[in-house]
Amino acid sequence: MAAKNKEAAMATSTQGKTEKKYTIEKLQENCRQLFGVSTSTFAGATYGMTGAYTVEEMRTYLETWKKKGVK
Repeated sequence: MAAKNKEAAMATSTQGKTEKKYTIEKLQENCRQLFGVSTSTFAGATYGMTGAYTVEEMRTYLETWKKKGVK
């Protein structure tokens, strides 16, 4: 019974936990490992962006950006 309560408490605590946000510059330093894109691709995709983002937010943004065509 105690094990079930501990598992439930762990699940609740990880769901309420917010992911750490990083600056564009810090994400760019590790873009190859995190997103599988080159520094120049990352720079082009995030041109003009400011603020801090989670890794998942940036991954979603980059995937969407890569699907856009060239104008």
